[in-house]
Amino acid sequence: MILALVLSSVAIIMSAIVATSYIKVQSVNLNIASVVIPKFAGGNEKKLVPHKNSTDAQQRLDEFEATEADFNSVTIDISDNDQGQQSNIETPVSTVQPSTQPKASSPKVAYLTFDDGPSKYMDEIVDILNEYGIHGTFFVIGNQIEGNESSIKSASEQGHYIGLHSMTHDKKILYKSGSSLKFLKEFNKVQSMVEEITGSNPWLIRAPYGSKPQIDKEFRNDIVKAGYKMWDWTVDSKDWKFPDRPDKVLQEIKRQVHREVEVILLHEKKQTVEALPQIIEFLTNKGYAFAVYKPDQHFSVNFANDSRL
Repeated sequence: MILALVLSSVAIIMSAIVATSYIKVQSVNLNIASVVIPKFAGGNEKKLVPHKNSTDAQQRLDEFEATEADFNSVTIDISDNDQGQQSNIETPVSTVQPSTQPKASSPKVAYLTFDDGPSKYMDEIVDILNEYGIHGTFFVIGNQIEGNESSIKSASEQGHYIGLHSMTHDKKILYKSGSSLKFLKEFNKVQSMVEEITGSNPWLIRAPYGSKPQIDKEFRNDIVKAGYKMWDWTVDSKDWKFPDRPDKVLQEIKRQVHREVEVILLHEKKQTVEALPQIIEFLTNKGYAFAVYKPDQHFSVNFANDSRL
């Protein structure tokens, strides 16, 4: 009789333990979901996020968006690319490969940059960007500012960034001596002109024809001492090479775009204006958000891999 009571008690206790364990397992499965969080630098990072049901989990994913990245640092690797010699145009130099450590929520980001303005196309480019709700970064030439002050002022007031692209865009004047003296003199001048128009003092420059091979280490040291930051690019659209062929401009961008962060070189050209809507739509479909240069979010994009710039 006593033995029967003992066995009965053990059976009851074991049933309770099994039931409790089952309840705990079920509780874990019901309250934790595996949600894939995109990593900015590529790949996927899985995180467990508490939720009540799958609808809540989907809502978390829907809300997981950002339009601009908060960059802290970017390093550049250089790979070989064609070297060209053209007059009054940008020289294709090297493809740069940025890597960064921004916030985990950062999406792929594209910076649309426009050189050689202000021109008769600047307002039209700004209008197209505004239609898509995005901003561009413009590098202007001082000798082209007179008569186009209103275009610069309007673009700046609408949230576009006005950077510097020298006074003359003349390779012989800027680089022939090997000294930075004339180079910096031109950028100081165009900086003053832009500040007078916009009320802001820009420090981001783009060297005409790119920084390679014209600008050596000593030259870069002088640019750093002057307080400037310098951007090259990761994608050369070669729009200068394809007059009346916007399809070729788009094709070049499609061929080169593959990084998490792209700084795309464009110019104020007719074919660029015609290709721009398709460029924006292509990048959007590839998952890129668009950003404008912001001094407090500066990161390095230069062919020398110089983090000071």
